[in-house]
Amino acid sequence: MNKSLSYQELISNAIKKLVIIITLSISALILIVVGVQQYLQTVHESQGQMMSLYRSNIDDIPSFIHWNTQNNRHTKQNTIISVKTNDTSITASSNRMGQKVLTTSSSAKFINQKKIKLGKNIVYVPGRGLFIYNSMKDNDTTYKIWVSLNRLINSMVLLLIIISFITFITLGFGTWWAQRLATQLSAPSIQLASEARNIIKDAEVDQPTLTVPSSPQEINELGNAFNELLKAQNQRLQRERDFVSNASHELKTPIAAIRGNLNLIKRHGDKHPDVIPESLEYIDEESSRMQNLIENLLHLSRADRTDLILEDVNLSESVNRIGKQYQTTIAPELKLDIAENIHIRGNEDTLKQIIVALLDNAHKYSPANSTIELNLKKNNGQIQLDVKDQGPGIPEDQKNLIFQRFYRVDTSHSSDIKGSGLGLSIVSQLVKLNNAQIKVLDNTPRGSIFRITFLED
Repeated sequence: MNKSLSYQELISNAIKKLVIIITLSISALILIVVGVQQYLQTVHESQGQMMSLYRSNIDDIPSFIHWNTQNNRHTKQNTIISVKTNDTSITASSNRMGQKVLTTSSSAKFINQKKIKLGKNIVYVPGRGLFIYNSMKDNDTTYKIWVSLNRLINSMVLLLIIISFITFITLGFGTWWAQRLATQLSAPSIQLASEARNIIKDAEVDQPTLTVPSSPQEINELGNAFNELLKAQNQRLQRERDFVSNASHELKTPIAAIRGNLNLIKRHGDKHPDVIPESLEYIDEESSRMQNLIENLLHLSRADRTDLILEDVNLSESVNRIGKQYQTTIAPELKLDIAENIHIRGNEDTLKQIIVALLDNAHKYSPANSTIELNLKKNNGQIQLDVKDQGPGIPEDQKNLIFQRFYRVDTSHSSDIKGSGLGLSIVSQLVKLNNAQIKVLDNTPRGSIFRITFLED
């Protein structure tokens, strides 16, 4: 199993590799450039000597000595020269000080040695090394020059040793610098991860926000994203606690009323039979209330987990049909203003549930002699469905709260209007499942507008 590397190790390894690659590349480039330059210079010197010999028309020892005296050669490599005519053979070698010495016997020995040709102008002489070889022939005279490459090779070896030493020093410094830089860069992320690990040990309590470093920018953005996630989690936990508390309270009230009336019947039913019908009616009313609450909780639970199948829906026909059916069940007038042939991608059953719930809400808060409006239109490439009432309206600071579970506006008088405070929460969830948005606006001169906005299909 491969070991997972830390952020610090990845950065350190990457910088080390970069230092090695750059150092080796520069070293190789220096060796190649210097080596090629020195080699070409040596070849040029060899060719220059050959041309000088060729133009001097040397055919005897006095003429060779005269050429050797007059020709000012400054080659930096050991050189062997051979001039051969039909009458005589002249050889000479230059030592590393540039001095010319006639050494017929030693030069002859060099010339007679076996030479291995490695290239067009390069030969290897056992025991003596590599030489650049040039030859020319003029009638009966043959000119030959061997220029040693040993000094060039030694210089390249020395240069290679120096570069290797520099590479070693650079690599050592680069490793230290990479480790230090990696530690510095990874410290904020390690601190952030450690802090995040500590605060999520107990996921059931509100989580404090993380301390976000100002740099580097990526870690700052990651820390802010973590804090936004923690904030959302805290809000979710609070909503769940509120939901459990509110649900318990809403269920406790009818259960207490039912049990109280049952106890009343048990204690006084025999002696006062007149209390039985009233108590039974109250029990029926409270049990019905509890049933509605449980059904709403089930609807809300399904809405949280459901993935709807969205299909093409003629929203104009659906809204018009629901509006006409609903008008027959309420006292306030329901005015319809429905644009024709508006289609969306949605789920028809949940759309009906949304519209009916909004009409119920408008009816619940509207006076008997008021008017409710149900409108559908296109506006700037969007489809708007409005339910308008003439009720008491919703304060600005509560417009975003009414879609929370069990939240009811003006809670001091909430007992006057029946309801569990779950209807709009269910509507909000179903609207999201139909890829739409809902918001609350003020109606004129009074009341509220619940507006659902769909993207045009």
